[in-house]
Amino acid sequence: MRIILFLPLIIMTSVLLQASGDVKDLAEEKCGSCHLMGLLTKEKIDNMKAPPYWAMSKVVKLEYTNRADMINFIVDYTLNPREDKMLFPPVTKKRFGIMPSLKGKVTEDEIRQIAEYFLNK
Repeated sequence: MRIILFLPLIIMTSVLLQASGDVKDLAEEKCGSCHLMGLLTKEKIDNMKAPPYWAMSKVVKLEYTNRADMINFIVDYTLNPREDKMLFPPVTKKRFGIMPSLKGKVTEDEIRQIAEYFLNK
């Protein structure tokens, strides 16, 4: 009887873990080449093109208290980046410049999934 009761829980956990892995792969594919993800190496650090994803998550969490606002900001900035929207200090802009728009390269739904993933890390 216990097996029958736990079977849905086991299946649901498996589905959620697979979905989490899919979002991780999506984030690495769409964001990882610039935002320093995965295994850190000296080469990756030396060739960073943008602040690491965890730094981006940190500044977003400091700026916004509402989770939906955090995600909406990430979506908006990813598709329509502008200097006046930057949350990082000017030295960051000097080092990395303004992020290029990813319109047409990533969907809004994908950005929302990635934003959730980043904010949960």
